Amino acid sequence: MKNQIHIIGGGISGLAAASFACSKKFKLSEKYKINLHEGSRHLGGRCRSYLDKDLNLVVDNGNHLILSSNISFLELCKIIESENSLAYYGTNYQFFDFKSKSFWNLDLEKFKLPFGFFKKKNRVPHTKIIDYFSFLRLLFVKKSDTVGQVVSKKNSLFSSFWEPFTVGVLNTRCVDASAFLLKKVLLETFFKGPNFSGIIQPKDSWDKTLISPARDFLMKKNVNLNFNDALKKIVIKDNLINELIFKEKKKKIYPDDLVVLAIPPSNVKRFLPFLSLPEEYNPIVNIHFKFNTKKLNLKHKVIGMLNSISQWVFIKNGYFSITISAANDLLFEQKEKMVSAIWEEISILFSLKKQCLPEFKIIIEKKATYNQTPKNHKLTKNINYIPKNLRIIGDWTQFNFPSTIESSILSAKKLCQQLI
Repeated sequence: MKNQIHIIGGGISGLAAASFACSKKFKLSEKYKINLHEGSRHLGGRCRSYLDKDLNLVVDNGNHLILSSNISFLELCKIIESENSLAYYGTNYQFFDFKSKSFWNLDLEKFKLPFGFFKKKNRVPHTKIIDYFSFLRLLFVKKSDTVGQVVSKKNSLFSSFWEPFTVGVLNTRCVDASAFLLKKVLLETFFKGPNFSGIIQPKDSWDKTLISPARDFLMKKNVNLNFNDALKKIVIKDNLINELIFKEKKKKIYPDDLVVLAIPPSNVKRFLPFLSLPEEYNPIVNIHFKFNTKKLNLKHKVIGMLNSISQWVFIKNGYFSITISAANDLLFEQKEKMVSAIWEEISILFSLKKQCLPEFKIIIEKKATYNQTPKNHKLTKNINYIPKNLRIIGDWTQFNFPSTIESSILSAKKLCQQLI
């Protein structure tokens, strides 16, 4: 009889762990029976798609900016055979400054660090050469530094690059965000060159790129998929998990079995209260506006917004999707007022004259990521001294990387590498 692996959580890290385990590279499914337990009725967690009955559209519940440096993401897509569902948008990033009502582009083919900014035409508008030495300063940060301590607000790049880049990547404001984490992102992307900084998005939806292909792959591999199967308690004895208590059943766990928690730190804390983990979180607000986007024939499908409420605009099939990260203040805003203000920004962005407010849907992820400060980042290392037959994975567990889809998948891949 095979030993068992019980993966708790059907989000991206849980799906990735099961998929890597069943892949030709790791072949762990030959040694273990793989079980995936999801507390809800759907897979994907914070990265899924659904039919919104109000909009009569299939929409993504959130947006995720994938870069060509995200090799673990691309490897997973290859395993689950969803590579053809990806769209590559290149390295020319478009921004719209709401204050000046003007567009500008950051072409990473020309803006190559560390010397690309010496030519004025390659720089962000209204910046000087001296502003770009902030990139070099970031290479020598301490783990206790915040981005706000390293890059001054007086730097012309602060509002046009550092603030949107930091908030977009870390879901944390510059004044609080870990400069060390941001440095790691820069080293993996911009400093490696344009081949590692291209934008990748699903052609259709996150369901067709990740969730359905992963589910179909796991079903072919005879993985035991359990829905509405919420874990209620973990029984630990002699530093080993010996029982999992679910909503409607109990599972005996033997010493050579393995339990994998693929859940956020707030949920981990429920089962392992002795761990000191981050308890501060930042929300992400997404607003979908139903609109016939095809008639605009837009070249850029992802646009960064400056000096506005909107931060990123994703042009999707049948709707505009606006993302606002580190959106703590917006949680207290009157929703109708907020939506009207954002639609006004979109109308100006795309020159939509005399357009009434269309049908919309607000999706708020209150605990999208932990607040990625130096203090909280240090706490993510505190997952030692756990039962011998337990592992913890997830975007927040990768100590040297921010909480992203890539980190979720990387944590799953590392788990499988350890088990070979």
